[in-house]
Amino acid sequence: MPERLPLRIGYVLKRFPRLSETFILNEILALERTGVEVEIFSLLRPPKEGRHALISELKAPVTYLPSSVSAARLTMKTGIEAETGSLPDFYDELEASPPLLSGKSPQDAALLHLKAGLLAFLAHRRGIRHLHAHFGSDATTAALLTSRLTGGTFSYTAHARDIYHTYVSPSKDAQMRRAKMSEAEFLVTVSDYNAKHLRKLCPDAAHRVHRLYNGIDLTRFVPDRDARRPGRIIAVGRFIEKKGFPILIEACRILRDRGHAFDCLILGDGPMRDELERQIAQLGLTGSVRLGGSLPQEQLITEMKTGAMVTLPCIVSESGDRDGLPTVLLEAMALGLPVVTTTVSGGPEIVVEGETGHLCPPGNPSALAAALESLLDAPERATDMGVAGRARAERLFDLETNVAALRALFEDALEPKTSMAKVAS
Repeated sequence: MPERLPLRIGYVLKRFPRLSETFILNEILALERTGVEVEIFSLLRPPKEGRHALISELKAPVTYLPSSVSAARLTMKTGIEAETGSLPDFYDELEASPPLLSGKSPQDAALLHLKAGLLAFLAHRRGIRHLHAHFGSDATTAALLTSRLTGGTFSYTAHARDIYHTYVSPSKDAQMRRAKMSEAEFLVTVSDYNAKHLRKLCPDAAHRVHRLYNGIDLTRFVPDRDARRPGRIIAVGRFIEKKGFPILIEACRILRDRGHAFDCLILGDGPMRDELERQIAQLGLTGSVRLGGSLPQEQLITEMKTGAMVTLPCIVSESGDRDGLPTVLLEAMALGLPVVTTTVSGGPEIVVEGETGHLCPPGNPSALAAALESLLDAPERATDMGVAGRARAERLFDLETNVAALRALFEDALEPKTSMAKVAS
């Protein structure tokens, strides 16, 4: 029996690495532990920010694709032409892909096609027959265009903004999303809420939509009761509208006015930082609510362990954007902490009301304050919720288990497909 070749997957990402996307790094590391060979192709250079220590464990090489049309042309000319003697013509695809390029300028559309052309060349040369993207935006578009050129397959993981945000218009965005779903070998998404929405959006591709929760490394997120500080509320996320941090700050004002002793640490960064700092100052909460920065995962775990509870008061933004399944809440449960969130999107899939934490209606500071208050007033009950949350994390959100399911999807995608003629015979 011939020796089976190792499974090789190309990951197409917008930017790699990113502090806020630890779930991607953890997923790739877990795949590598199962023997999968991964290569990463990043459309853009990463932002100037800290790095997770886990990056040092990554075996996958990272290729940064050119960031301009002129650089992409030069790279293709010197690379592809040197080996093939000619520069392939990729421009027929420009006319064939209007739904994919909705809202793109001609230059941005051309750059995506050039990146896909270069990616097709690199994938062919490196023996990569399947590409997987995270987020159904430019990374997935590049993977799709590449698959057309190579004849290979692609898949992607859809999260939140890429599903719900209005980029151009609801109708054009729906066309763009259906076009990607229709050509993908399979599509993974992070909650049942998302899966239901996507299946309704594109019924013809419904059978290719798989719900697969983000996995948490349960060996790294371990409960530590000795580190917890009574009354500490932890929140983590980018400082953007959909996270609902102004709601949390107002809820803290209510708790303060009711005489509760607490401190609230909000970790992250983003465009709303100045607005949040002003709100804290205006409400006289400087001594009770503090904004921390974005932290590498190792430091984040240490900070989260000091919490008595973790909250994320998610809302639906004006553009329709919302969280799919906030990873930080899964991490909190793995740490044995009770969580408080809202009924937006996958919130009810994370929290069992009254058992692992509390659910609140979005955009309601009073309801959020009441939920946090119930945990502050009953620390022993909060501890029991944390124990139940850890058990739920072990059952539903284990990284190794969920990545094994993803690997099985990759293996199936690369299996030779039996033709109908053979089946009929």
